[in-house]
Amino acid sequence: MDTNVNSLPLAATKPDGPLARYMAEHGMEILPVAEDEGDVDRYVVSQRLVVERRTATSFLAGIMDKTLFTSAIFLREHWELPILIVEGELGNYYSGFSPQAIRGALTAMLIEYGISVLRTEGMEETAEILGMLTRQEQVGIPEISLVPKRRAEDLPDRQRRVVEMLPGCGRVLARSLLHHFGSVQAVADASEEELRALRGIGARTAAEIRQVCQALYEAIDSEQEFEDAIEHQPSLLFHHSGRLLARQHALGTREHLVDLVFLDEQEREIVLVELKTGRLSREHEEQLQRYLDHAADSPLVAERLQAGYAVRGLLASLDPTPYRPRNRELHVAHVNREKAIRALADRNTR
Repeated sequence: MDTNVNSLPLAATKPDGPLARYMAEHGMEILPVAEDEGDVDRYVVSQRLVVERRTATSFLAGIMDKTLFTSAIFLREHWELPILIVEGELGNYYSGFSPQAIRGALTAMLIEYGISVLRTEGMEETAEILGMLTRQEQVGIPEISLVPKRRAEDLPDRQRRVVEMLPGCGRVLARSLLHHFGSVQAVADASEEELRALRGIGARTAAEIRQVCQALYEAIDSEQEFEDAIEHQPSLLFHHSGRLLARQHALGTREHLVDLVFLDEQEREIVLVELKTGRLSREHEEQLQRYLDHAADSPLVAERLQAGYAVRGLLASLDPTPYRPRNRELHVAHVNREKAIRALADRNTR
């Protein structure tokens, strides 16, 4: 099983079952699901993604006793991304069962219930798929370039392709630049005057190439980097002192994982902060409200509540688009992107 899933949390309705034990043996942190419906083998990956596992026999039994469909309704109503994994070869169990009913149940999962169906050969493959889903959902999927890629023929071809990505450069100009300067590094180090000396490169193109090659990379590409910036400089969110208590804090279970927990001593408040890099929406507000509803399930928060502190929620975004939450107890903060980038750069430098 993929070793990149070490210490990743996964909530299971059957934590002592063979699949859960197998995944725990390979490094995953298996947590029991406190509340669930039905006697099913279900895995809560995140607040939006859930996986229900059925072996071939339990899948057919679910068709016969209708629990497959009642469970599908439950999944659809509680998660944005429900997935059904059917493990094993269904063909071996067709005896006495209509193949048409099998196909109908599989297609109904997608068309009528909005549930994606994955097929695996056995428990080990199920564990691999479940581990990959967990890693991609909780850690992230590596970004996929939209630029079509072909296999490089040799080193000169790789060098040409790098230079072709510079402003105003095509295959012909890339060759000219490499012949003139001798290497990709020399092209990157060339001054505007040196670039303009080459036929086909004007002042504007030379300035743009120089900027791309020499400018510092300044961007926040993920919520994790946004968290890093806020941790380094809480004043991006708070006008006065705010002390960070926890990051990626579980409020009772891993289903309720809030980005940041701050202690505001001046206001005597515990602040649950949910960060978004894009535009805020009603869905984000509902997400934070669920966290507030389960705040007391966290010993870290409960200790402060017993000491007389209040708890409030704060949605923070790098998108300046105005958003007014329906719940007046929730607050919204729009963080200046440039200031956040500078804070992240300062943190990374240190």
